[in-house]
Amino acid sequence: MINKNTGQSRNYIFDLLKIILTFLVVNIHIRNITHGKVNFLEPYGYYAVPLFITLSFFLMNKYFFQRELSFSIILTRVKRLAFPLIFWSGIGFLLKPNLINVKNIFLQLFTGKIVDTPLYYLNILIFLTLIFWFITYLPIKLRPSLYLVIIIAAFILEYTGFNTRFFNPMGDEIRKSYGQIVELIKYASLGMLFGSLVKLNKKKVILFSLVGSTLLLLLIFKFPQPWGYNYSGLKLFLGTIFVLSSILLIGQVNFSEKINKAINIFASYSFGVYLCHIIFFEALLQIFPDIKLFNVSYPFLLLFIYTMSCYTFCFLFDFITLKKLSLLVK
Repeated sequence: MINKNTGQSRNYIFDLLKIILTFLVVNIHIRNITHGKVNFLEPYGYYAVPLFITLSFFLMNKYFFQRELSFSIILTRVKRLAFPLIFWSGIGFLLKPNLINVKNIFLQLFTGKIVDTPLYYLNILIFLTLIFWFITYLPIKLRPSLYLVIIIAAFILEYTGFNTRFFNPMGDEIRKSYGQIVELIKYASLGMLFGSLVKLNKKKVILFSLVGSTLLLLLIFKFPQPWGYNYSGLKLFLGTIFVLSSILLIGQVNFSEKINKAINIFASYSFGVYLCHIIFFEALLQIFPDIKLFNVSYPFLLLFIYTMSCYTFCFLFDFITLKKLSLLVK
């Protein structure tokens, strides 16, 4: 989910965060599919996509702050996202052949909401990548100001209800996918601003201020939650700032060589787990419906077993295909 070709030294806390967020996402989706009870982990799962978007654009900052960004770089990025979108959409349709028709195939490719709904994340990344590529045609000095304007505009659209009023009359797939783009574009802008921040001389002071102020605001104020598509509201935005600021303030953390390697491997395959976990779980329920009962009694055990099973699948898939199709699971 996060571009690795950044030239920056590896931060294993970022990798560890990806693993944790993957478990949190799977936790939400297991509960949704089995109609189980909400557990204490679920509220934290809604930070996953905003954090992934923010981190992705934070690590792509070196490209988007170039004076002239070659379209070949963007095309490579789009292809990198389009191939898994097409592949996993195909798997989704194979497992749900009753949904195969021209309209659904078109909607799946442009919204990711017909089969294997996590694929909408790839659509969002493609659209946001193209939007921020267009911004590279502006002078570099103007870009940070524009990122701030985008963040403010996104909040105005959320809190005035304009975003939901505009997209709600549209089909379910369109309104959720493109309504979420409007909500998530502020996180891409946030990632770009953080990328600029770490280059400043007084970055430690600023990061410390961000950690302290966001934590204080989250503890003291109860922010109103606008109606939206999962990623609206100030609370989620401030929480994302707090997490990323804290990680950047801590800086590089190296564990033992073996632990670093294990964290790196699991983090690399988190992308594949995110893309495949829903369609496989839905198929599993068709074969073993008693999983719902197991989830009622042992939700966290099921979460661990199933998520690790998805990781194992991704490892084996990459091994069996001789790493020639790694872009589908990494």
